[in-house]
Amino acid sequence: MNISGKHEIYKLNKPQLFLGLLLIVSPWIVLFITTKVLVHHSVFSSVPCWSDELAYWHEVLSFSQKGFNFGCYSMNEVLPKYLSFGAHGFGTVSVYALFGKIFGWKTYSIVIANAFFMSLAFLCLNSIVKLSSKNLFYILLFSLTYTPLILFTPTSMTELLNLSVLTIYFVILYAYFKHGGKKLLVFLFVFCTAISFIRIIYIVLFLPLLFCRRGKFQFNHKWLIYFISWIVFSAFLFLLNNLFVSPYPDSFLNDLFSSNNINDFIFNFINHFFENVGNLLNPFSDDKIQVLLRYFVIISCMYCLVKSKILQSRFKSFTFEYFIVFLILFSFILINIAAYDVFDWRDYRVLAPVLFGCVVFLILSGKRDMIFFSLAMNFLGVIFLIVSPEIVESFNKGRYTKPIENKVLNQIRYTENPTTRFQNTIVVQNFTKDIVLNVPAGIGITHAEEPSDELQSNYIFSKNKLKLSTYKIINSNEMGYLYQKVGAN
Repeated sequence: MNISGKHEIYKLNKPQLFLGLLLIVSPWIVLFITTKVLVHHSVFSSVPCWSDELAYWHEVLSFSQKGFNFGCYSMNEVLPKYLSFGAHGFGTVSVYALFGKIFGWKTYSIVIANAFFMSLAFLCLNSIVKLSSKNLFYILLFSLTYTPLILFTPTSMTELLNLSVLTIYFVILYAYFKHGGKKLLVFLFVFCTAISFIRIIYIVLFLPLLFCRRGKFQFNHKWLIYFISWIVFSAFLFLLNNLFVSPYPDSFLNDLFSSNNINDFIFNFINHFFENVGNLLNPFSDDKIQVLLRYFVIISCMYCLVKSKILQSRFKSFTFEYFIVFLILFSFILINIAAYDVFDWRDYRVLAPVLFGCVVFLILSGKRDMIFFSLAMNFLGVIFLIVSPEIVESFNKGRYTKPIENKVLNQIRYTENPTTRFQNTIVVQNFTKDIVLNVPAGIGITHAEEPSDELQSNYIFSKNKLKLSTYKIINSNEMGYLYQKVGAN
């Protein structure tokens, strides 16, 4: 393996060079196949259509064009402690905003950015690790058939960004275990800290760094100190992240911490926990694709626990690569069950990226027994996609239909130096592409089902006429009514 050194690339044989280049361009191959071949559209006609996609897209538009001086992205005008980022936080938005700042921001930009990030991750893999042709082929085949990658590639969701950062993490982790060195260790700590602002669950990725030194685990008093320090630091990252994240009222954690008393808190937690366990294990709880990934993760986790031999040796001698994968997968499953949701693609989106990174890590570590099982699960997933076309259709419904131009929203004016962020904010009742994609850059979008005179935002757009005394209609058409705060400029 080579950590650096440009001269090493010339020692690659032709199959390695070909497969390496093919791996780097493979995200674009998947993108071409999923758009042109499967759904018969051009990637450049792609439009975000789900609420999460629209939220990501418009926040990036505002951040990339207006810097931090944009309106509020929230639910019911409830803002974070600082700035005005939405419920997804600022980590993910910042990454895409940098891309948008450099390349511009179109309706299809997230799709292109995702393929770019995946190519960058595979370039990192090829640059840091000298792989055999066989291992390159395994990783290439695994990525080309990975069902979550196939499904999310043509969307404006952020799953491919998460796949790419976890690929980079596991590649650097592998390099650190092979070579050691404080520079790689420091880089991993900084990288884990950074990506924890993309998804806070990535605090789990600190764990292998706490007690691993050059391929050996150290269970001693120092490890206990490191573990306690990790808990404290993770809590700090969680609290820091929440300072810049708009509250999301429909989440389990929001409901949990709104419990009336400690008894309700405990009851709600236990009830939610076992409901998630049931959904995780029940083969009929969701469609075949979601259930397949859950069992893929569970079986991989249990298999790595057995192969690590940690229980057989009573923590005295074990295979650390398998144990690392078990530790990370088990932690992700546990946090998902305890604090997230196991239904409606929510657990799928969290587990898919880490599973991908874990399999790549095991291939890099020479644990090829896992790849055959992984490929079998992948091919089963592809078969499910073929025999269940409604899943692909649901992912692409409305994705290649241009939004209706809403000329009413052209009357919205962005204020360069607002006295309050609400001056550059519009309240909407429906979070649809026909509305969101017509809202100008810098105008934050907050959702409220029942707009009232108590709102602070400068604008309201409603499909129906509202009875309001502090807002006046400034324009309307067949799509709805645009209101402005009385007395606002």
